[in-house]
Formats: sequence, C-alpha cells, structure tokens
Amino acid sequence: MRYAPHIPRWNLRALLAVRPTRAHGLPVILGLCALAGWGAFASRASGQRDLAAQVRVLQADRDTLAGRQKLLEQANTELVRDWQGKLASLRDELGQSTAARDAAKAQLASAQRELTGVKKRLDQARDRVSETGSIKAAEASKKGASKP
Repeated sequence: MRYAPHIPRWNLRALLAVRPTRAHGLPVILGLCALAGWGAFASRASGQRDLAAQVRVLQADRDTLAGRQKLLEQANTELVRDWQGKLASLRDELGQSTAARDAAKAQLASAQRELTGVKKRLDQARDRVSETGSIKAAEASKKGASKP
C-alpha cells in the first residue's frame, strides 16, 4: 500500500465543515482584485520596457541619421566651394575671351578700314593710269588673261 500523507481527521472535517459566508467572500474578492491589479501593473511595466527599448532604438537611429546629415552637409559645402571656384575661373576665362574677341573685332575693323583705304588708292591709281594712257585698259586685261 502506498504511503498517503497523514491528514488528521479533525482537520479534514474542520475544512469540510466551513460554510462560506459574506465575510469569507470579501478576502477572496480582494485577493482576486489584488492579483488582477498586479497583473495589470506587470503588463503595463512590460509595455513600458518595450516602449523604452523602442525609444532607445529610435534615438540611436536619429543620432545615426544626424551624423549622416552632417556628413552630407559637409560634402555639399565642399561641392559648393568647388563649383564656386570653377564658376569664378570660368567667369575669368569668359572675360578674357570677351576681351580677346573685342580686340579681334577692333583689329578686324582696323584691317577693313585699311583694306578700304588700299582699295581706294588702287582705284585712284588705276584711274590715273587710264587718264595718262600709259597703260591701256585693253592691254592690261590681255596681260592678266595670258598669265596662267
């Protein structure tokens, strides 16, 4: 036969003899409310820990993004400086090119005036030669045509 724990009969009878009353129900109800309250507290504390962990993760992500943003701003600043330098050099080059163009235009205008003056002198010389008759116009055209 197996060993059964020895429960005195008088205790078992006393336990079975208890009839619940209102006074007995109040501690049970209060105990259940206390357990429910502690359960809600534990659930909320667990939720708070989860939220705190999420906040830490988000703060770390924010710090990482802030670092990346600073790097991008530095790179952007460097690019702006480079482009400003290139733009300044291109403006200088444009100024030099414009000055060279203006000088070439002035030189061209001078050469055109000089050419016009030379043409006038040539025409005047031809007119004088035709007036004096030293070289005849028909002979001059034959000589020009016979030269290959």
